[in-house]
Amino acid sequence: TRRSSDLKGRRAGGTYGAALRLVELAHTRVPSRHLWVDQTLRPIRRYVRRYFAPLLRGTRWRWDAESLTLHFQGGSHCDFGSATRPELLEGFGYDVLWINEAGHLLRDEQLYFETLLPMVMESPDSRVFLVGTPKGRGLFQQMYEWGQDPALAADWQSFRDPSTANPRVSAAWVEQMQAQMPERAFRQEVLAEFVDDAGAVFTNVEAAATAAPEPAPDPQGRYVLGVDVARYRDYTAVWVGRIETGTAVACERFQRLAWPLQQARLASLSQRYGGAPLYMDPSGAGDPLCDALAEEGLPVVRVPFTAQAKQRLTDHLAVSLERGTLRLVPHEQTLRELRAYHYELTAAGHVRTGGYREHDDCVMALALCCWGMA
Repeated sequence: TRRSSDLKGRRAGGTYGAALRLVELAHTRVPSRHLWVDQTLRPIRRYVRRYFAPLLRGTRWRWDAESLTLHFQGGSHCDFGSATRPELLEGFGYDVLWINEAGHLLRDEQLYFETLLPMVMESPDSRVFLVGTPKGRGLFQQMYEWGQDPALAADWQSFRDPSTANPRVSAAWVEQMQAQMPERAFRQEVLAEFVDDAGAVFTNVEAAATAAPEPAPDPQGRYVLGVDVARYRDYTAVWVGRIETGTAVACERFQRLAWPLQQARLASLSQRYGGAPLYMDPSGAGDPLCDALAEEGLPVVRVPFTAQAKQRLTDHLAVSLERGTLRLVPHEQTLRELRAYHYELTAAGHVRTGGYREHDDCVMALALCCWGMA
């Protein structure tokens, strides 16, 4: 397998360049099977309309919007998929794999090694292209370094293009961004440099996740429950915190349970931990569950997830982890979500926070638990 890693700054043209190369290979390696994986499905139709359609003008091609498949003249095709639901990507073999926004996607090494890479293992001349802005150190950084190693030149190539490589990006814009952005964010987003923990919201995670599980609730202990509620697709996550030790002692996570079953499980957890109060978001899916639990006489503390409130919760959790005032038992899914939760620069130049692949159930349950203990 030949692999190419393209490290780029924002607006450096990496996605359009990948589209150009894909069209070239689709017409020169006939027929070839391609898989394009992105963070979400939302931008895919725009890519087809704005990038691929102009490039394919004058050829016979067809876009199947239902299956998200682009058919090329000569028999090649490209399936488009999202890392949000990796289980839906499996089942087919490909000759060429395209990973867009690789800085985000490769934070999840399991996604790459267990889901994506096996899809090209049957092709005798498979290719893998990885394009993205760096998002801290990790697998994407390692791949870039492999491409810089002469001993691996037969298997790996890597390229780095800062935002200034795009002739349409003005020097004035770069100066403005440098003046307004934190230095680490500027180096990452504009200069395309790997920066330690760049954009990470939560630090000191590994040191904090060293608490020993409690074999059973302490009858003398005081506990709180942080509950992030989901109805269907996402998970309902619950973190249990012990107030006097500042420790998150247990986590439960469940999916696709009807409201009565969720209500019964949460009520049972509260009662098991001495009638612990449940800190919950009442908006959306959580509202009827909050009402039902309160009607049972359980102590429900409603914490609405407005944008400002959610930011306060995550900031409080981040400070607690950084200062070592919160410890937690090592729960693998929570640790993955904490590592993946990053600051990101939007297209408008604003800073926002979010979890990779849109899952932050355990993080928000832990944030509510931490808030409740305080």
